[in-house]
Formats: sequence, C-alpha cells, structure tokens
Amino acid sequence: MSSFALSFGASLALLVVLVLAAVGISIFVYRHTVPEIDPRRRVVLVALRATALSLLLFLIFEPVLNLRSEETVAPRIAVLVDNSRSLTVRDGESERAAVVRALVASDAIGGLSGVGDVSPYLFAGRPSPLQALHPDSLTFAGGETDIALALQQVQRDLVEKNLRAVVLVTDGVVTNGRNPLHAAEALGLPVYVIGVGDSTEKKDLLVSRMLVNAIGYVESSIPVDVWLRSAGYGDETVRVTLSDGTSTVGGKEVRLAAGTEQQIQFQYVPKSDGVKKLTVAVTTLPGESTTKNNRATSFIKILKSKMKIVLVAGAPSPDVSFLEQAFRRDKNAEVVSYVQKQGASWYGNAPTQQSFADADAIVLAGYPLPQSGNEQLRFVREAIEKRAVPLLLVPSRDLDFAKLKSVLDAWLPFDVVQTRKEETQVFFELARDARLDPVVSSGIPTESWPKLPPLFRTESSLKARPGARTLATMRINTVAFNEPLLVSRSLNRSKVLAFTGYGLWRWQLADDVLGGALPELLVANSVRWLTTRDDNKRVRIRPVKEFFDSGDNIALAAQVYNESNEPVDDAEVTVTVRGPGGVRELALGPLGSGRYSGDFDGAREGEYSFTGSARREGAQLGTDEGRFTVGETALEYLDTRLNSTLLRQIASRSRGRYFSAADARALPAAISADPAFVPRLRDIKSDIQLWNLAWLLAAAVLLFAAEWYLRKQSGMV
Repeated sequence: MSSFALSFGASLALLVVLVLAAVGISIFVYRHTVPEIDPRRRVVLVALRATALSLLLFLIFEPVLNLRSEETVAPRIAVLVDNSRSLTVRDGESERAAVVRALVASDAIGGLSGVGDVSPYLFAGRPSPLQALHPDSLTFAGGETDIALALQQVQRDLVEKNLRAVVLVTDGVVTNGRNPLHAAEALGLPVYVIGVGDSTEKKDLLVSRMLVNAIGYVESSIPVDVWLRSAGYGDETVRVTLSDGTSTVGGKEVRLAAGTEQQIQFQYVPKSDGVKKLTVAVTTLPGESTTKNNRATSFIKILKSKMKIVLVAGAPSPDVSFLEQAFRRDKNAEVVSYVQKQGASWYGNAPTQQSFADADAIVLAGYPLPQSGNEQLRFVREAIEKRAVPLLLVPSRDLDFAKLKSVLDAWLPFDVVQTRKEETQVFFELARDARLDPVVSSGIPTESWPKLPPLFRTESSLKARPGARTLATMRINTVAFNEPLLVSRSLNRSKVLAFTGYGLWRWQLADDVLGGALPELLVANSVRWLTTRDDNKRVRIRPVKEFFDSGDNIALAAQVYNESNEPVDDAEVTVTVRGPGGVRELALGPLGSGRYSGDFDGAREGEYSFTGSARREGAQLGTDEGRFTVGETALEYLDTRLNSTLLRQIASRSRGRYFSAADARALPAAISADPAFVPRLRDIKSDIQLWNLAWLLAAAVLLFAAEWYLRKQSGMV
C-alpha cells in the first residue's frame, strides 16, 4: 500500500491567498491591452502569467512531497559460529573442529535458509559477517572468545532487518568480555545454542596462573609465583623452569597432586635494567589434551635504583601504619613519614621544601586537616609542577577537601560536589573495564573484590573529572553507586591516584577471601604505577598490548610532548620494528592532543623489538624503545571443557533452546515454531524537496518567456 502527501514550509492558506492574488493580478493586467488583442490570446496570456507566478509562489513556500509505502520483511536469523582455538581440542575420538564443520554443512544450519533470511557470522573476538557460511571459511585461529560482544554486534547490525532469532554454535569457553548472560538477556530475542564438546575434565597439565610485579630493580630479588593445575595425573614428577629470554634462571622438580592447584615460587634477580620477558614452562606428559597451555609469559620493567616515598599524614591512624607496612614490603622503596599532631605541630621534624626535593612519590594520608597550614601543600604543589612527582591520596574522616582543593585543584582527579562529615561503610566494586589495569591487577581474584571488608567513607559527594579513569566504584549494602572509590588521572607527565574511602587496614582481615593474595599489593602496585619513570619522557611509544596473537594487527601508539610538557600534534613519528620477519619501518599518524598511532599485519610468531623517534622541523624531540611478542596465547587452553551450564542458562534466559551437536537437526523446526518468528511490515518513507528541483524553476522561466514572446507577436509594449 502506497500513499503520498504534500507539505509546505509555511502556511498553505497563505499560499492559496497569494495564488488567487496572482491570478487576479494577471486578469487585471490584461483586461485592456494596447493594441487590443482577441479574447483567446488574452486568455492564453493571463494563463501563462498566472501559472508562472503561482509556480514561483509554490516554490517559495518550500513544498515537500512525502511518499510512504510498506514492504514485507522476512524474519532473519543471525548464526554465530565460534572460530576460536578452543575448538581445535579433541574430545576422546572426536575433534571439535570437525563437529562444527559438519554442523555448518548439515541441515541443522543449512536448513535455516528455508525458515527465514540468514546472516552468518564468525566470532572469536570481534565478530565478522559473511556472505555465506561454508565449512572452508572456518579457521579456528581466534585467540579469545567474547560471546557478549558477538551478541551485541549482531543486534546493532540487524536491528532494521527484522532479526527474530540468534543461533550460537560454541563450546562456551569464554576468555574475554562481559558476562554473556547479561548480553543475551538484553538482546530481547531467543538464542538457540548448539553446544560443541565434552563437559568432563580432560587429562591435562597446565600453568594456570603466573604472578609477578610489574616493576623490579636491578640486583633485587623479585618473587615469581606460579600455579600448576593437573587433571588425570597423580604422583608424576615434572620440571618447572623460569627463563628471562636469554637464560634459564630457575628450575624446580614438582610432584603432582591429582586434581589440585599447586603453587610454586621462584626468585628472580635481574642483572640489568630494561624490559624483561619472564617465561615459566612445565615439561609435557604423555596423553595431555593439549600442550599449548604448558607455559605462561609476563613482562617486567627493571629499574636501576630505589625510590623515595614521602608520606604526609594528618594524624596517626591504622591506615598510616598499613601504608607504611605496604611500602616497606618493597626492599627497593625508602619511606619517609611525617605525621601531624594536634594543631599545626608534628611528631619529629616538620616536612620542609627539601623533604620533597628528591621524592619519587608523595602520599597524602588524611592530609590536610582544618588546622593544617598551607605551607606543606605548597611544597607538594611545587614538586608536582617542577618535577612531575606522582601523588597518592588516601582520605580520612577529617580531611579538609576545601583546603586540598585550594592548593592542588589542578591535579585532583575528582570534583567535590558536596562535603558532609557523616560516615558510612561502602564495599569496593571493581569497575568493569579496569580488570587488567596495572593498579588493580595485584593478584587478587576479580570475584574477591566485592567480598573484601567494607571501607569507611564520608557522605561527601565526589565526581570523577573528565579524563580521569574510575577504577572502582562503591556499593552500600546491595545498592551500587556510580561515585568513584578509586580513581586515577594522568595529566601530561603527572600522575595522581586517589582513594575516596579510608580504612584500608581492614583488608588485612580478609585472608579467607583473597586466596593468598596480600592486600598490600594493591598499595604497592599503586606506587609502582605512579613512579614508572618512562612516563616522564617527552616521547613515549608503546604497543597497545605486550602479547599479540598470531593474525592480529600489530598496533603501536605514541605520545609526544615539547619541553613545556605540551602535546605536539605536528611531529613526524617513525618506528623501526625488528623481528622474525625482518625489519619494518612504520610511520605513526596523528590523532590529536599529542597522540599518534599506526599498525601493520602479517607478523610472524616470535619476539619483536622496536625503536622509535619523533622529529619536528628537522629537530629530534626524543626517542623510545620497547618489546612485544607475537604468538599463540594460552587463554583458550586454560579450561577447554564444554561450559554447558553457561550455554543452557543463555538459552533459558533468552527464551531459546539448548541443543547438543547430535540433536541440532531439530533446530529449524524449533525456530519456525516460535510465535514471534514472523515477517513484519516496514514503512518506507521518502521525501522529495520539490522546491529544490531545477526543472520546476525552469518551467516558470519558460512560462514567462512564452508570455513575453506572445506579447511581442501581438505588438504589445
């Protein structure tokens, strides 16, 4: 069914009045002519002028022709097929990859085209749409599995195409992204899941975790904690080795205990500074389901000298003791504490300008108080301004936010909306996108953060500033609030990290939920992040991640500043990359605000190093260097069991159905039986701006020209 309507930019009644006036004027002009003309020619002239004037008025009133029609849109099915490496695992005599290829070629998937329109996708990380799904299009080379992202992507792509059902073919081994259950519920459509694989635990030995500090120091012992997990083995002895890329630095014989996770600790003593790649490997055993998870790798930055931490506290408190204890756990940290008494006096000497002259980090713990002077805060500001000394803030109930803001406002990562002294208890909620942030990646399991004892917080209202990164928010009982509890900010070369709650000492009481991870590591990691010295460089070039999967685009990012620490947008940034494939020259393009980026593909597996420089008008602004690795990551092999529990929940909560690979032939009938799986009528609307059509204006001109021609033929003036 089609329809149309005409609309105008001004009043239609006014247009009618003006058209009638144009007709009247045309009649009036030709009521008497010199010389007199015959009536028929007079009528023609009146018609020509009236029509031309009416057409011009019509165009002036900006007419738009509104066309509307309807079309029937067939129901559409999105088919998401897992293309990640976990599908290469064997389940007894069966290979998952072969099962998936057989499903793609079978009536279970192929028969869907007879039910509705099909949009096929392959996914591992970001999903890729296909014109047609064929067994040969499956490579099973993806280094991660993100089901939530795949569900969100098809919803965005097919929102206008009557998407009515989603088919998900996977083993449910999720290694990246948010919980797919939430994404499936938000989809609002039935998800029909075909589970591939075996849910029983396979015979395997793997390195399940590796924990090492992000920063270390030359000639200082650094603990490297490793966890081994075995299934199907018992009493075998294996050798675990630690290497730093150039040599083996440790090795231990370990007797396996069946079905348990065993912790092993190495001590690594670096002999030189720079970025070191630490690799832990365990010998393989006969019958392992895969050997690709028998090693784990981590990078650590080795610095040359100790760092000096200056702690200024408003009063003695358990938090001050906790902070000092956390800092002193690091043998490469020297802690100098200044604690204020009542009034403006101090325990021991008061901090002077010289106290902050060689500080690598400054910690303000419950400082300043209302009775504190501004002199010490000015010393802190001067250290930040002149030497970009990083700052860690831990509040107290009596912290004077107004005084803190009056001196250090330019560096604070939050705005103070309202201050109140009333106190409440809040739980620490790790922000969704902060799981891998170096500040909070302290070895505490992600699921343990909400279980930690609550912190104290005044009822003051704080808001993260633009450019700040919220690492944690707060929860009161079961109610989540979006106010920051831990927030960081990088401003040019300066770094600031701020807690907005206090009572960190209470986390020492949580050994039962931390799984052996010490809460002091969070504080220690905070200072390490703050004091990473290469952030003081004018040119910083880094890979977007240290471990790339084979097949990934290798992306590098740079930041360039001038001598005044202002971003430089017109520099020429070039990077030389050396690796197994030879030498590559890469030019990074500007993104604005002193940022640059570039990427390349086709990198072979192996170790890569790079050197880069930034030049401006022929003068060199600075250089940087670094390393990264390209190769298979072990994420997809840490737990290769079919996660049927998760997949059944996705199907159930989305009103879909779960199928095993053997039962998948019933899938097309199940989808077509859904009452909501129906075509829909789609309105097609289009607007034609008549006033913008040149031929209508040309028609008016031709009418005037015809009138002029007839007048000349009639001898009229």
